[in-house]
Amino acid sequence: MKWGLAVLGLCHLANAEFLKAKWPYPLNLDFQERLLWESQGLRGVAAGCSIRESTTVAAEWVRLAYHDMSTHNVADGTGGLDASIRFETARSQNIGVGMTNSLTDFALNLTPFTSLSDIMAMGVVMSYQVCGGPTIPYRYGRIDATQAGVPGVPEPQEDIQSHTDNFAKQGFTPSEMIGLVACGHALGGVRKADFPTANLPQDFVLFTGKQTYNRDVVTSFLDGSTVNPLVTSSNETMRSDLRIFSSDQNVTMQRLAEKDTFDSTCVDLLGRMINTVPSGVQLSDILDPIENKIGKTRLFVASTNATLQLSTSLRLFGSSENRQVSILWADRNPSSCPPSGCKKVTTNVESITNSRPDGVIVSGFGVIGVQATTYHFSVLIDPQASISKFWFEVEQDGKTTVVDNDGEGYAIDQDVLLFDPQRSSNAFVPGTGFVLTTTVGVKDGHSLSKLEATGFRNDPTTGPEHIPIIETWELALDDSHPPVIGYSFYSVALDTHPNMWDLKGTFADGDIKQEFIESTEVKSIPVT
Repeated sequence: MKWGLAVLGLCHLANAEFLKAKWPYPLNLDFQERLLWESQGLRGVAAGCSIRESTTVAAEWVRLAYHDMSTHNVADGTGGLDASIRFETARSQNIGVGMTNSLTDFALNLTPFTSLSDIMAMGVVMSYQVCGGPTIPYRYGRIDATQAGVPGVPEPQEDIQSHTDNFAKQGFTPSEMIGLVACGHALGGVRKADFPTANLPQDFVLFTGKQTYNRDVVTSFLDGSTVNPLVTSSNETMRSDLRIFSSDQNVTMQRLAEKDTFDSTCVDLLGRMINTVPSGVQLSDILDPIENKIGKTRLFVASTNATLQLSTSLRLFGSSENRQVSILWADRNPSSCPPSGCKKVTTNVESITNSRPDGVIVSGFGVIGVQATTYHFSVLIDPQASISKFWFEVEQDGKTTVVDNDGEGYAIDQDVLLFDPQRSSNAFVPGTGFVLTTTVGVKDGHSLSKLEATGFRNDPTTGPEHIPIIETWELALDDSHPPVIGYSFYSVALDTHPNMWDLKGTFADGDIKQEFIESTEVKSIPVT
């Protein structure tokens, strides 16, 4: 039995490719699905339409993304949303502290397999969600530029023909230009320090008088009550929104005055904006939540028992009432598990937080009204038998569901080189500070010639370009961890504290890797 989308209330999430993704997942899919739907990290920065520098984080994120996309030339396929803006912040058209703030927000979520431009596009999706706007479908697969693009951002002092030509180069018709500007200016405002010739009466003026998403940018323009400084500025040269909105005698603005039309137009045009990429870049299908998602899975040598230990989790949708979830596993070397598999019921159950006590939504699941629950497992494995695969049984309301990766089980492909989250540490050393050490168990009887860790570090001080720092360390035999159950331990201090790292062991019969180890997996030993 498999839970269908109708049972989970997800009928509108039609992309079965992602909902039914096979494990192990591609690393980029795994990470981005977690960041978009489950994690409170990036979304938490903007949650509740939070205020920063007199505007919202969301408005800053949207402005950055549009300015980045505006380098696109529809005729030759160059430019688009490709993170080239990190090389363009010195241009007058990209003025503002919000640009550098936003680049830092996004860069802190980079990985070796996730582009900055993907995170920027995701930021636009989150921006409208956290400020009360509609949900824009998200696709990933953007490729970051390595240099600045051609200037293309329309500036307030330009005439209507220049605006129209710039938007046409980006792929938008005159009516779409009006709609995209209105949707973009449903958030945020204008900062006096950035645009001194707009003659603002105060340091910051909102487009609509409100921080949250609303269509007042349209309706107040039509009824003459607008406070939009790019309509009302005493300097007529800076009235760019007035020129744009009225460029078709208000035909488009009249159409956008209806809420459903405004919302659907924003979903369409903002979606096109974030999906405008250089030719040759292929974006994914819409990234919907993965059904029956397996979490971070590690097999390692238990620190307090002469056994192996498997740590993993299963995320399920829907009500968790009267639900019991068990993990089952099969031996690699048959000796201890029955044909039906060894079995353990979990008691470590975690409901994913959809909202804070004040009601502010902090997860993607909260946006679509879906409850997700994670079942955590930590089981001891006979070291002689080891483990070849695992799967789950879900019992609820008298029915048993087998969750087994479409009949294949979730395979543990090797037990030779094992990252050890318990022997690894982030320990305080007087006079030095915290020292991050990664430790790896290597099974005896295998000819190891080299063991390396390659770290990936996001350093906020490298902005605005935010080029990640990649470093490599070689692990050495660690006598502080005595051999046990046929494993010897190797360690190295990752002295620059990478956010994540990969391990690669070179053996006589080939390489073995452990990928995407996050610093959060390592226990911290506090100051004593």
